[in-house]
Amino acid sequence: MNDNASAPESDDLAAGSAPMPLRLIEEFINTRRRDSDEIGTRPQLATWLHDHGLVPAGEIVTAEQRDRAERIREGLRALIAENNAEPVPSPHPDGLDPAARTELAQLTREFPLKLDVTVSPPRLVACSPVPVEAALAGLLVIVAEAVAAGTWTRLKACREPSCRWAYYDHSRNRRRTWCSMDLCGNRAKARASHHRKSAPPSAADR
Repeated sequence: MNDNASAPESDDLAAGSAPMPLRLIEEFINTRRRDSDEIGTRPQLATWLHDHGLVPAGEIVTAEQRDRAERIREGLRALIAENNAEPVPSPHPDGLDPAARTELAQLTREFPLKLDVTVSPPRLVACSPVPVEAALAGLLVIVAEAVAAGTWTRLKACREPSCRWAYYDHSRNRRRTWCSMDLCGNRAKARASHHRKSAPPSAADR
């Protein structure tokens, strides 16, 4: 796993928070930080799922389920990165796992979902009897609902490769590209400025 995600300042978190239930996806993706992982162990994943109302207290998470949750998270990060522009040039490694989207596509085939027509309007629901499996499948349901609602493309991964923090773009034109302009945006501008100043002069400039 690449651990190059970092958190913006708290005011940026407030400005970028997605509406519920899409906020669960945003918060799930952001469990990976530069120096920590909120779902890095089985008990941590169980706590996170319980604190977000997705499993009952005391639920046991297996090693396989924890690994699957991490792969889902990184796959979702790869998906929301496609909602933003290409990453800016950076000397730092990209926080996206290049295999994450393919792995997510494979994992989605394993989760049982059904269309519940007993409610109005009908909706997709997870139908696994295992609470943790149902919770992870439920995250995929949220993605499908956000796509249908037109809110999915507003959930983005920061263009800064060393960040890749998830944020919700509330701007009217949907063109916000940084989790924080003060942090990642200014860093990218500073790098671009340094690159221009350090580049050898072109023939036209001589």
